[in-house]
Amino acid sequence: MPDSKKKIILAIYAAPNKDSNSATLLDEFCKGAEAGGAAIEKIYLYDLHLPYFNYGNRKAEPPDNPENKDVKMLEKQIMGASGLVIASPVWNFSVPAILKNLLDRISYFGRVFRHPYSMRKQPNFTHLHCFYIFTTGVPWYGWLFDSLAYYHTKITMWYFGAKNHGLLKVHNCGNGAKNIVHDRPWLLQKAYNKGVWFASKYLV
Repeated sequence: MPDSKKKIILAIYAAPNKDSNSATLLDEFCKGAEAGGAAIEKIYLYDLHLPYFNYGNRKAEPPDNPENKDVKMLEKQIMGASGLVIASPVWNFSVPAILKNLLDRISYFGRVFRHPYSMRKQPNFTHLHCFYIFTTGVPWYGWLFDSLAYYHTKITMWYFGAKNHGLLKVHNCGNGAKNIVHDRPWLLQKAYNKGVWFASKYLV
């Protein structure tokens, strides 16, 4: 369990395998963040039961419905964290469907009605500091289009009120299941250093 005296970083893995390039970089980032004084809580999206967003489940109610259990758990963890880091591959110039679904499912508490007589929702993640890690295998001429995945995720979190502080994007990772970043120790060190910087500057 994380140290209750330390500020918490929620680390979300959106890769299907836990030893993927993006997951490996996130692990190094988390090691650095712990060295920087933060506590880490990890979530693998593929381990969760998150039915795809639709009109019926848009509010994740009732909370005791098994279909809403993991969404409610995410609400508690996100609202209790000071930092959020999301690591994901980029597939076909976009984020994996499971990450897009996460952003859709948490929208019910990402923007809320703060005033009883107002019809306008307000951002609810103003306590949250964010960092992002993305890996991509598209050739160089597709890098510009890959940026759509980064910006979509960052803008969505900004829309929810979060503060965006950094992005580590790594190209040339498209080699099937092989973990390429293990052969690039300087990248692992960079991810570690980013974790130290993020935790010590924004959370502690």
